[in-house]
Amino acid sequence: MPHFASMIQQKILLRKKLLQNQAVVNLLCNVGNNVEEFENVATGSKSPASSLIKIHFYVPGTQTDDKNFITMRSRVIYADTNVIKETGVTVYIICNEHQIDLLQGSRADLLADEVDRILNNGDDPLFGFGGIEIGYAEEVQFNEGYSGWEIPYTTHEPNRRADLLC
Repeated sequence: MPHFASMIQQKILLRKKLLQNQAVVNLLCNVGNNVEEFENVATGSKSPASSLIKIHFYVPGTQTDDKNFITMRSRVIYADTNVIKETGVTVYIICNEHQIDLLQGSRADLLADEVDRILNNGDDPLFGFGGIEIGYAEEVQFNEGYSGWEIPYTTHEPNRRADLLC
């Protein structure tokens, strides 16, 4: 397995799961300040949230329309054997500061919680051997007018030479 194949698949799978989650789609697309009054937005690959969940690192410019985003960044942490490598995916929750305050709390906090629930889904890990671990999470300021969360996760994946053991 090439070094980058598992990381590509991690981001594609996470994006798919995010687009299937009604709470995530609603939090990204509805611009009101009360979650209980949000209209259910279509989920899935044709959802309007599709353009707001990016499998590459993205920070909106200051002239971007008021929108909220989830973006990702991958890395190989180490690959010291031919069998297993440790990889990471960092999830960025980027919320427009005009839309971040909700009656139920911060839009960024609610999105971070939903992402974490998807990635830490108990006995059925989304990817990796033994699931995925959070290292730390930090609230961050992106470009002017945008703030949210930087949440790095790590997991173990087959390395490119693991196929020789089969």
